[in-house]
Amino acid sequence: RRRDRELSFSDLPQMEMDKLYVVDHYPSDRFTFSSHGYDLHIENELVADAFAGLSVQEQSILILHFVLDLPDQEVGRLVGMSRSAVQRRRAKSLTELRIKLAALMPKGG
Repeated sequence: RRRDRELSFSDLPQMEMDKLYVVDHYPSDRFTFSSHGYDLHIENELVADAFAGLSVQEQSILILHFVLDLPDQEVGRLVGMSRSAVQRRRAKSLTELRIKLAALMPKGG
């Protein structure tokens, strides 16, 4: 009777198999950038390299905007810039990241 309730792993659908494991994440598997006590964790080395190429102020602007979802005026208050300067610097930094990542990406991928 027990055999009737048993099911081989090879008979399980892929959806059920996907529930049977976990992926371990270790601090050494990611790169951490900080601003004003808040951290941005990046697991992809190419993205982390591109982000590291930005100035500390540019990193701070992006972290405060995207991690904390702060408006430009509040970001400006924290980094000592006007709202419009923060907006320009953020746009410039994002463009710079896109260019760096496009150059780092393997061809065809």
